[in-house]
Amino acid sequence: MSLDAEIECIEAEKIVKGNPHKVITDDGEYYAKAIIIATGTKHRLLGLDREEEFIGNGISFCAVCDGAFYQGKTVAVIGGGNSALQEAILLSETSKKVYIVQNLDFLTGEQKLQDIISAKENIEVILGTVVKEFKGDNELNAIVVSDSSKTYEISVDGVFTAIGLIPQNEIFSDVINLDERGYADSDESCLTNSDGIFVAGDCRKKNIRQVATAASDGAIAALAACSFIG
Repeated sequence: MSLDAEIECIEAEKIVKGNPHKVITDDGEYYAKAIIIATGTKHRLLGLDREEEFIGNGISFCAVCDGAFYQGKTVAVIGGGNSALQEAILLSETSKKVYIVQNLDFLTGEQKLQDIISAKENIEVILGTVVKEFKGDNELNAIVVSDSSKTYEISVDGVFTAIGLIPQNEIFSDVINLDERGYADSDESCLTNSDGIFVAGDCRKKNIRQVATAASDGAIAALAACSFIG
């Protein structure tokens, strides 16, 4: 901003490849020789009624961010992978009770994390069970779950969902190559299969998704875009 970059708060809807490329938005069209896609990811949801309504009112995605709100309270973590187990371990340090609800009959996280979970007296693992409903008035106060034999309700003060991320690349699938999970393929300069179209951050296919690597991608993509423009 200090360098007088022009910022438009609008939504990109489509890229049409060309020379220059055309970006169609909800407020007109823009043309550019180089484009950097840095759309990131969003948290995967269960797709249940009222789920989005409870986000911020009982449903969270980050124990580091929101765990303190549930000190001395009961929470449920949905998922069974590394992220879910790490969330549960962190929450167990301050919460009275932590439920881990996993739809599979086993946890998929690393054994070391599972061992830590097993040693925690205030963590209860519920396997082979799916969440069917979120309940509460203005704030979440219970979840309805179902296994192979019964459906029942668990009283909770909060839920932490950890069932994966969805890259925000779908609208660009006709101009850049995506892997089977929807992440963008690129080379070491963050260049995609389309000349002049670069990707940076969590939407890119890579092994580590952290702020440090996203910032690195941004610098690499920006310099590469400048070089491409010449």
